[in-house]
Amino acid sequence: MRDLRALTKLFVEGGVSRRELMKSAAAFGAATATLGAGGFSARAASGPLVGFSFPSFDAFRWPHDRHYFQARADELGLQYIIQGANEDVATQDNQIDAMLTQGIKVLVIIPVNVEAGKKIVERVKREANIPIISYNYVIPSPAIDYWAARDNYLVGDIQAKQALKEAKKGNWAIVSGPEGIDVARQKTEGALGVLKPYIDSGEIKIVSHQWHDNWRQESALKQIEDALTQNKNNIQAVVANEEGLALGALQALTEQGLNGKVWLCGEDVWPEGARAIVRGDMAMSAWTDLIQMGRVAAEAALALTRGETPKTNETLDVGGHKIPGMRIQSRVVNKETLPDFLKLTDWLKPEDIGLKAG
Repeated sequence: MRDLRALTKLFVEGGVSRRELMKSAAAFGAATATLGAGGFSARAASGPLVGFSFPSFDAFRWPHDRHYFQARADELGLQYIIQGANEDVATQDNQIDAMLTQGIKVLVIIPVNVEAGKKIVERVKREANIPIISYNYVIPSPAIDYWAARDNYLVGDIQAKQALKEAKKGNWAIVSGPEGIDVARQKTEGALGVLKPYIDSGEIKIVSHQWHDNWRQESALKQIEDALTQNKNNIQAVVANEEGLALGALQALTEQGLNGKVWLCGEDVWPEGARAIVRGDMAMSAWTDLIQMGRVAAEAALALTRGETPKTNETLDVGGHKIPGMRIQSRVVNKETLPDFLKLTDWLKPEDIGLKAG
């Protein structure tokens, strides 16, 4: 029977069929659902084997995060297994089990669900005792050894400061993600911290603020539709935690002919958001340096397998334990800065968002 890692390499290179891979994987005790899922990649190298578990590859940004991680992992000589869980907790759990079977020495995880992710990492630590890196989110468990996440407070901070520069005072709305997720809470707190003096003075009135159980555009659409109805379309600015929520808000504004008239921001610079910026319908989006985040995760994975402490710029108290990590910074992307942003990153192509290349 072939070594599973060698067989995986042959599969990626086209040397064996999926049927043969799955048959041999089953013999090794690996879940066939794991190896048969989309978004699987592996690379043969001399370094330690790293598992990277994504919630899915459907969201626009996740394939980019994967690419940035892989690029640095290749430079470092790491071997890796990368899988997406199709936004299903059980699938993510099974995929990580299969990664452990294949001998990963460190796990990088973006949990489908933060609370479920807590259970997963605690089980992995208990059963396999390997280093664990929490990526994008800080999973609230001392089982993690390192984290790489955006400075969410900064995102809200720069959104609010840009809004104060450009938007009229008056009635404002805030569209927040799930209250139970630190990402949404911290972005919102960052924005409200900047706006507080203006709210206290009465210059700005928050006429609508809702937490949403998901990041779906439909949720933001309804919130802003209701806010416009209740305030007779008298809203001057909408600050949204995330691009999908911003696009939902934009739909509501467009239905009332207010696109480009009400100041609007998002976060992550999706293609649709960038096109809205080009059209003048969205004022700005915040973009986190995901190139750095992917590189940081690969470098931390290698350091942890060597028993070293990875580079860190912040330490958090997680369950009574001090966990080192890296806060990744964000920037304003608007009509003025968009051309430079496109040159500095491979995030979007000019022709995809209504701009000329070059």
